[in-house]
Amino acid sequence: MEELSADQVWALLDDLLVGRGEEDDDDLPGAELVVSEAGREVFRAALARHARRDDADPAVIWVRPLVASGVFQHGLSVFDLSIARRRALHVTAARVTDGGLDLDLTTGQHARIQPARGAQLAVLQDFDTWTTTLTAEQRSEASALDSD
Repeated sequence: MEELSADQVWALLDDLLVGRGEEDDDDLPGAELVVSEAGREVFRAALARHARRDDADPAVIWVRPLVASGVFQHGLSVFDLSIARRRALHVTAARVTDGGLDLDLTTGQHARIQPARGAQLAVLQDFDTWTTTLTAEQRSEASALDSD
């Protein structure tokens, strides 16, 4: 398995987040994050459609995992960005496997960013709809991933 360069990681990550290369019959393509430790899944969540390289450390990828709040306003899911906070993935190695991005992390955990399916795809669709209720400034702040 070939290691990816930083530019290759970012190109694949962007494709996964926005759904390029997904199946034509997907309702709303996007990505999910699956973290495992010692071969056991410990975390799974849809990912917002933005990521950021860390200016100080190019081996750090900032993402926003999406956790459904269960709160509704005017019939729409509401997300609390203080709960769906940005997260840093400190990457030591990256590979492409079966259309996903496999990342070894400094914690010893393994992260996989892959096409979202099922419940994660539904959460992503709800988040996309919710972001349309934000002002342009709020959307810009959320996608910058530079503060919580």
